[in-house]
Amino acid sequence: MQKTLNNQLKTIIALFGVLALVVVGISSANAEPSSNVAWTSETRNLLKNADIANGEKIANKCGSCHGEDGTDATPIEEEDTPFLAGQIAHATYKQIIDYQDKKRDDKMMLKKVKSLSKQDVADVSAFYATQALPMPSVDAAKVTPEAIRLVTRGDGDRFLPPCAGCHGLNGEGSIVDVPALAGQNTSYFITTMTAYKDEDRENDIYSRMRFIASILTEKEIEELADYYASTGTGTELLMVESDEEEVSPVEPEEPKAPAEPSS
Repeated sequence: MQKTLNNQLKTIIALFGVLALVVVGISSANAEPSSNVAWTSETRNLLKNADIANGEKIANKCGSCHGEDGTDATPIEEEDTPFLAGQIAHATYKQIIDYQDKKRDDKMMLKKVKSLSKQDVADVSAFYATQALPMPSVDAAKVTPEAIRLVTRGDGDRFLPPCAGCHGLNGEGSIVDVPALAGQNTSYFITTMTAYKDEDRENDIYSRMRFIASILTEKEIEELADYYASTGTGTELLMVESDEEEVSPVEPEEPKAPAEPSS
């Protein structure tokens, strides 16, 4: 059953990828790039060789909005400000550079980050990645079956891929700059998805999030916000639900021992 799940995810994602490229090719052939960030070896090395101690110093200046450790909900629980703790370093790096390049419009954030060098950006991004993901802030009992299906199965009738296909079975993020969603602030999640839906935010590569958000209803966005806020540090692997069968959590496979050399 685990293999069936993985194959379904791969198939849906592949089809979605082809569809996204077609849409982008037709609608934005002459448009400016949504982001100037390119994952060259130079950029990757900035993150690989990041100075965590310097990143922590920079992060200390971010605490009044994002919390002292990137998860403290006290100053931001009612604001559209994201938790940064446990976030994929590449994802945080991209967003900060997008602010600097004005690919993501926020005057306050531009003011805060415009003086940072690319190495500074890499350092603070790497620091937040060393922190644990936020603790769940929403009771799992509030999560709807519809949200679980969208996360784990998607909706083939609407060409919606499962969120887990890119953001991970546990909402932990993946694939270079795809952000972690586990434990995220519900208000920020809803604001972000609504901005994509209304095309007020355009720094997503290949318009992939704008495409997805345009199909989701407001109710579905709210339900997904609750779903991801119910996950995070201390939660188990995502349980996949289906109308047809029950599928156990996907556990990593044990590495296989190398074959014995033939004589």
